Amino acid sequence: MLSKANNDLLTQTGPGTPAGKLLRSYWQPIAASEEMPIGGDPLPVRIMSEDLVLFRDDQDRLGLIGQFCAHRGTDLSYGRIENGGIRCLYHGWLFDKDGKCLEQPAEPEGKKFCHKVRQPAYPVQEKGGAIWAYLGAGEPPLIPDFTFLIAPEPNRLCFRVIQTCNWLQGLESSTDPAHTTYLHRRPAGIASERSGADVAAIRGNDPPEIAIEHTAYGTRIFALHNTPNGRKYLRVNNYVFPSGATPSTSAGESSYQGRLYVPIDDYSHVRFEFFHSDDKPLDKERLRKNREKNVAPDLRHVRRPENRYLQDRGAIKRGESYGGMGLHFPSQDAFAIETQGPIQDRTREHLGSSDVVIIEVRKALMKAVKQMQEGGEAPGLIRNHADSPFADFICTSAYIEEHEDGPGYCRRMLATRKAAE
Repeated sequence: MLSKANNDLLTQTGPGTPAGKLLRSYWQPIAASEEMPIGGDPLPVRIMSEDLVLFRDDQDRLGLIGQFCAHRGTDLSYGRIENGGIRCLYHGWLFDKDGKCLEQPAEPEGKKFCHKVRQPAYPVQEKGGAIWAYLGAGEPPLIPDFTFLIAPEPNRLCFRVIQTCNWLQGLESSTDPAHTTYLHRRPAGIASERSGADVAAIRGNDPPEIAIEHTAYGTRIFALHNTPNGRKYLRVNNYVFPSGATPSTSAGESSYQGRLYVPIDDYSHVRFEFFHSDDKPLDKERLRKNREKNVAPDLRHVRRPENRYLQDRGAIKRGESYGGMGLHFPSQDAFAIETQGPIQDRTREHLGSSDVVIIEVRKALMKAVKQMQEGGEAPGLIRNHADSPFADFICTSAYIEEHEDGPGYCRRMLATRKAAE
């Protein structure tokens, strides 16, 4: 369990908070690219308790500035895109993508009042089907070149969904390998709606043996399964500083996912999910149809607290669903984390040996926060891709040799990779 002070330390992310400073030291995704097409409408964005507006100016340049006009506080997301910026509808003040005030139509032309006014503004860039923002101080680092961000466009896809609880609950669910054999259990012969794999047939339903290794970029997570066919099946997942997870899929290394958990405020967050495949284009139509069935237009799950996640207890009795909440894994995850409350009270939990990942990821986060409080730099930042902390990154799922364990398998894979360079 965590003390209340440490729980507050990791869950509070507003301006001026220690965890907020840590998260602001990295680029964070704020929207899917398809939400901000060329010529698209301004989009209000709330991130880490800051209200902003994302827009493209009339030259299609991205801007991210304070949502409420510095004049009288009117919402700029309703504004007009024209003359190199976004214009407030109330009195016509015009702001460019950097927050600079360009025009104040009602003010005397020679007064120069315009030069004294600025909106808060942050750098933005587009990568991997998402739009990213840097809310930190100083020179921004680089966004890691994960395969799910730099793969050819037909081979990758980005979605986001809003979840009504603290960001840490979402991150902990994605880094926890123990829950998958229960919460996501399904009868043998029923394939995943997203990967198309029969997970029960591949790795069985018994809980895995779990271990971890700390790395320069975060934590490497091993889940070793004894499968129905008698072989050893290994999943290698990762926690990535500060709020990311890379879960492997049953399709192996060629199709691991990226997930980032970005606070809206301390009581809600956005789960960004990046799909990719190395060896072939994704079936985007199937993935989009699955999303449309499970995510509502308000970007929240169709199954939600207000409708008790549409749980069908008859489906449990009939053996159609382990929890009676359908077969959509993210909706099942949302149930597990949202019912913990807006901010989980970790002073009341009782962690066991299978929670080693949860314990170690929290330790890594607290160490990173302390490192910054003592004047150091956030861990895992990339200033030069040639010196990337991801040189030993592995995310995969595979049958391994009988004599191997997770760390041994990764050492063999890294040696093979180095020999091929």
